[in-house]
Amino acid sequence: MKIGFLTTYFYPVTGGAENNCFYLARELAKKHEVHIFTSNKKNGETFPPEEVKDNIQIHRFNTILRHKYYLALYPSVIKAISKADLDILHVQSLGFVMHDLTVVLKKLKGKTKLVNTPHGPFMALPSYPLTQKILKKVMTFAEKPFNTLYDAVIQVNPSQYLWMTQLGFKKEKIHFIPNGIPEEIFKLVPKKQQWKNKLVISYVGRIQEYKGIDQIIQILPEFPKMVFIAIGQDAGDKQRLSILAQKLKVQDRVIFTGRIDEDKKLQILDESEIFIMPSQWEAFGIAMLEAMARSNAIISTTTEGGQFLVTKENGYLYKYGDVKTLAKHLEALQDTKIRKAMQKANKEKAKQFTWDKIAKQVEELYFRLNNN
Repeated sequence: MKIGFLTTYFYPVTGGAENNCFYLARELAKKHEVHIFTSNKKNGETFPPEEVKDNIQIHRFNTILRHKYYLALYPSVIKAISKADLDILHVQSLGFVMHDLTVVLKKLKGKTKLVNTPHGPFMALPSYPLTQKILKKVMTFAEKPFNTLYDAVIQVNPSQYLWMTQLGFKKEKIHFIPNGIPEEIFKLVPKKQQWKNKLVISYVGRIQEYKGIDQIIQILPEFPKMVFIAIGQDAGDKQRLSILAQKLKVQDRVIFTGRIDEDKKLQILDESEIFIMPSQWEAFGIAMLEAMARSNAIISTTTEGGQFLVTKENGYLYKYGDVKTLAKHLEALQDTKIRKAMQKANKEKAKQFTWDKIAKQVEELYFRLNNN
């Protein structure tokens, strides 16, 4: 098959959707011809127009306008995909004008099967300022006609069909295929024991307000033998969190690593006993799977991803903002027997979600579409 992915960012840009697309494309490229169509800039950095990475053919198009995340114009991508002879065009995410126009043109030509993995709805957080609420309503309404054009849509957790059907996707075209983690997440790395007399708790992701990291810092004074390590790039919230840590006199037990390489991340997760995902919203939570693979017990908010990945056998759930329940769960996990049982269960559970297994499910969906 000749497979195309349309995504606003791709390698070397990293993030939930970007990593998902990369690892899926990498697996599929072992057997199929895979092309990536994406923008060429992020945060002032410009990437080469053409590149091959792990047999993936990457085509990047000049970005003439970008405002925040969704408002992006790289119109030459439309012409390129329109000319491309593809069996499958797999679009990543909703709310991008460039993507919608491309899908319309491909649908008119009729040959290429169209797939979408939205990851989440347009502007997924539960609350926004008034002007953004209006924008969300307008865009949600405008998206519906485009969403009817897809031959299949992938929900990454079993509850996403609830909002997908409201956005115009037909229920019979919704398929559940979860996100995954690469095999190398299980590799051995040199052990690092920096906090021998402390219980290490960790977080992986952007340092951003909706991620809810302040909830962890708020309860640290109750747990003087715990150290909290936040792995990830600052996305605007580090200063506020650092001030909070100083105010609560726990700044020596709150470590922000910034962006680090994969081996260092795995070393920290190996030293960590408990991983916390305190986010206001997550469609899936690949970082939780990574922590499971490195034998962490899990605490997560009741997001879509949290409710899918976390059960009583491998962790605890709490409602975003309920720091009392978060503290209660941390207190429970100080019991070594409970914690070790969850850690063991998590490592086994994570093995079910490797990208080689997930890619086979996606490949089977592609074949079914092409045979219809």
